[in-house]
Amino acid sequence: MTKPEGNASSSPGFRGVQAWPTMFFLRPWANHAAHRDAIIAFLRGLQARQERPVASGVAEGMKSPRGLHEGTFDLLRQPHESLTHLSRFIEETVAAAASIANGNEVPPDDLIVSIKDSWYHITNEAGFHDAHHHHGCSWCGIYYLEIGESGRQPGGGAPNGGSRFYCPFLTGGQYVDYGNRYLKGSLDMPLENGLLLLFPSYLLHSGLPYRGAQDRIVIAFNSQVHVRAGTAAAARLGER
Repeated sequence: MTKPEGNASSSPGFRGVQAWPTMFFLRPWANHAAHRDAIIAFLRGLQARQERPVASGVAEGMKSPRGLHEGTFDLLRQPHESLTHLSRFIEETVAAAASIANGNEVPPDDLIVSIKDSWYHITNEAGFHDAHHHHGCSWCGIYYLEIGESGRQPGGGAPNGGSRFYCPFLTGGQYVDYGNRYLKGSLDMPLENGLLLLFPSYLLHSGLPYRGAQDRIVIAFNSQVHVRAGTAAAARLGER
């Protein structure tokens, strides 16, 4: 006799397997207020000495011709006390995130985080950075030093100065119905002063146009994460 099928969600053998998850991590910096002004003053000094708006010279065709100032890619290596504190906070957070993303297989203290590139963006007058992803790293991040008037606007539409991320599974087009609604095409992340946002390097993302009475100021970075040599985890996994 055929057994009643019953409810799928309560069936003992019914389960889901999650593969290739895309994770974001958000963490406010408790010391933001103590270091904000010193960092902004330092960045303003760098901005004043720049000979061109995009000092890095990287991907200028993806960036607005006006309203955006970008520094060189060595910001967090500068000898500045407040930036050193921020860099330590970032490294600690990336280590914790990488540990969680890999199922806590390796504890954060057994991971070494290297910030390979770091730079600032100061935007206004509709400055933007078009959709792109990052190379040569596993985890990237944005630290919101001053969001100004960024965020959702009363009239709706795209957020002013928002950080928009695009679903990696929709590249090239895909049929959409309720079954895959969770794969919505884009995601606008929260914006607040002192917030660190981490995301995997493969994600396509953009810095949306910004206008406001205050400049929008962020610090961005690319990082690599490796298992510390000599640890039990390194012996078990092979150092990588």
